[in-house]
Amino acid sequence: MTRSKRLELKAVGDLDNERRLRILGIIDKLRELGVGENVSLPQLVVVGDQSSGKSSLLEGLTGLSFPIASDLCTRFATQIVLRRAPQAEAAVKISIIPGPDAQGDEETLDRLLSFEQTLPVDGFDSGRLLDVFDEAATCMGLPGPSTKKIEDLQKRFSDDILRIELSGPEHHHLSVVDVPGLFHNPTKYQTEEDRAIIRKLIENYITDKRTIILAVMDARNNLANQEVFSMARAADPEGKRTVGIITKCDALQPGDEHSVLRIAKNEVEKLTHGWFAVKNRSTQEIADGVTIEQRHVREKTFFATESPWTELKKERTGIHALKTFLGGLLYDHIRNEFPEVVNDIEQLATSTQKELELLGPSRQTAADQRRFLARLAIAYQQDVANALSGNYDPELSGDSAMKLRMHISRLSERFAKYMAHKGHAKIFQDVEGGIDQEFSRSGDDGGDIMQWIRELYRESRGAELPGTVNPRVLENMFRQQSSPWKQIATTYIAKVYSVIQQYNEVVFKQLVPDDDLRHKLRIKLAKGDKEAVEEANKQLLRILTDERGGILQTVNHYFAENLSAIREERVLARLRAAGLQDGGYFETSYLMSKVHLGNEEQAVNDIHDILKAYYKVAMKRFTDNVVLQVTERHLLGSNGPVRSLTSEMVGDLQDGELTDIAGENFSTSSTRNDLKIKLDRFHKALDIARQAVI
Repeated sequence: MTRSKRLELKAVGDLDNERRLRILGIIDKLRELGVGENVSLPQLVVVGDQSSGKSSLLEGLTGLSFPIASDLCTRFATQIVLRRAPQAEAAVKISIIPGPDAQGDEETLDRLLSFEQTLPVDGFDSGRLLDVFDEAATCMGLPGPSTKKIEDLQKRFSDDILRIELSGPEHHHLSVVDVPGLFHNPTKYQTEEDRAIIRKLIENYITDKRTIILAVMDARNNLANQEVFSMARAADPEGKRTVGIITKCDALQPGDEHSVLRIAKNEVEKLTHGWFAVKNRSTQEIADGVTIEQRHVREKTFFATESPWTELKKERTGIHALKTFLGGLLYDHIRNEFPEVVNDIEQLATSTQKELELLGPSRQTAADQRRFLARLAIAYQQDVANALSGNYDPELSGDSAMKLRMHISRLSERFAKYMAHKGHAKIFQDVEGGIDQEFSRSGDDGGDIMQWIRELYRESRGAELPGTVNPRVLENMFRQQSSPWKQIATTYIAKVYSVIQQYNEVVFKQLVPDDDLRHKLRIKLAKGDKEAVEEANKQLLRILTDERGGILQTVNHYFAENLSAIREERVLARLRAAGLQDGGYFETSYLMSKVHLGNEEQAVNDIHDILKAYYKVAMKRFTDNVVLQVTERHLLGSNGPVRSLTSEMVGDLQDGELTDIAGENFSTSSTRNDLKIKLDRFHKALDIARQAVI
C-alpha cells in the first residue's frame, strides 16, 4: 500500500471516531424514525440543474454507479447514507421514509414501510440502481426512470424519501440528500408544472435553517445563469450554509478557466465554507468502461498536473477532499444544532400529549362518554370561575376573549356612563336657567325642558288647586324623560351576551378540539343559552315596569336631600338676582316680591326640580339593578350561558343523548391513533437522542 493511500485511510479513520459515528448515527436513526416529518434535522442536501453533473458528483461521493441522466426522471428525494463497517457487514440497504402526505393513509403507510431490501455490494451497479428507482417509484405511485408513458398522471412527484444505505470498509460516515434536478426547458416528459413543483421541493429543503446546501455548478455555464444559485442566495443570503461545488472543470475551453478559478478561490460568490472543484467521469469515459476507482485516480492527476487548476489548494480539489470536508462539516453542524433539535422534539412531545389529553380517552360506551363529558364540565367550570374572578393566564393577550370579567366590567361601566349621558330625553337645567352640566351632552338636547314641562302642566290640569302638581303629571313626565332606558339597556344586554358567546367560542375550542363533538355540544347547550337570554330580557322588562310603569317611589334620603338643596339654590339665586348681598338691607315686602313666584311658574319649577331629583335616584337604581339582576343573575348566574355545562347536566343526559353528543366518530378515533403514534415516535426519538453526549 502506498504512503498516500495510508494517509487517506488514516484521515478516514480519524473522521470515523466513536463519538462522531454515534452522533451522526443518532441523526440517521431519528430520520429513519420519521421525526424529520415534524422536526427539522441537520442534513446535507445536493442541489443543482439537471445538466450540472450532480449525479456524477454523487457517484464520486458514494461509489454508487448512477444511471446516466437518471435525474431527468427522478420524482422524489433520495437520501444516501455511507457507513464504515467491516467487509463481513458490507451491504446495501434500501427503504422508503414516508413523507407527510402518507401519514394519514394507513394502507399507503404500510406499503411504503414494507419496501425494504438488503442487497450485496457486489453487483450493485447502475443497472440494479435503476431497478431500485423504478421499484421505489412504483411503490410511491409514481412513474420511474424507465417509465415511457407519463402523460395524464394522477401523481407526478412524492414527498417520500428513498433511502439507500451503503456499508463497507471503504466508506466513512456521511449522509446526503439528493433532490430532483432543476430544468429550464419544458418537454412532453417534463412540463412547466413539473418545473414549478421541483423548484418548490428544492426551496422546501434549502430554506430549512438546519440544511447545509451543496450547490453544484457546471463550470461551462455562467454562474449568473444557474438558477439554483440564485435560490441558494435567497435561502442563505450570507452564504453561511452553502458549499459551492464546481463540476466539469476538464470540459472548459482553453482560456475560459480564469473566471471559474476566481469563483473556486471564493473571490466572486463568497461563501463561509468556500468552494470545491471536482472532475467526474464523462459520458465517453463511462462508455469506455472507466471505473469509479479509475475516476478517482484521473481526478487526482488532473488537479495535480493540469494548469491552471494546479493553482487551487489541494484541500479544495477532488472528491476525497470534498468527502473529508463534508464529513467534518456535517458532524460540526449536527453538534451545534443538536441541543435545539432535542428541545424541538421535547416541545412537540409536550404539545402532542396535550392534544391527546384534550381528546380524552376512547368514547365507545355510554360510561366512557359520560365520564368524558363530566371531566369536560369540570374543566369548563374551572375556566369560567377563573374568567369571572379575574384570575387570568398571564400569557393571554390584553384584549383576549378569555378575560371575561374584564369585558363584562367594561361594558357595565360604559352602560352606566351612557345612561348618565343619554338616558334622559331632555336635559335638565340649573337654577340659573342654563344646562345642568351633570346631564349635558353633545348633539340634540331634546328641546327646552322648562317649556316642555309648562306645556304638559297646562295640558294636564285636573281638579288640583292652582299652583299644585298632579302626581299623574310627574309620572307621565318621568316616563317620557326615561324613555331611552329600554333601548340603552337592551343594547347593553346584547353586548354582554356577545362577549359571553365569544368567550365560549374560544374556551370550547381549547377544551374540545374535536370539531364535530364541539358542534354537537354547543347545539345541546344552545337551548339553555336561549332560555337564559329570554329570562334576562324578561327580568329587564320587570325592572323597566317597576321603574317606569307605576307610581314614583323612593325611600332613598338622597332624593329629599337633593330636592331640598335644589330649592335652596333657587331661593338664593332669586335673592342674588334681586341684588341682595351679605350685610345688605332690604324691606321684607321687597324680598318677598322677589322670592315669591306666580302659581304656574312655581309649579313648573317644582315639577322640574322634583323630576330631576327623582330621576337621579331612579336612574342609578335602574342601572345597578340591570347589572345585578340581569347580567349577574341571569347571564352570569347558575343558569346562565357560562354555567350551563355542568356535571349535573351531564348526569341527567339519557344514553341516547350521550351517544348523539359524545359518540366518537371515525375521524376522532383516527386522530387519537395518529396522535398516539406521533407521541410514541417522539418518545422513542428522545430515548435515542439522550444517548448522545455532545
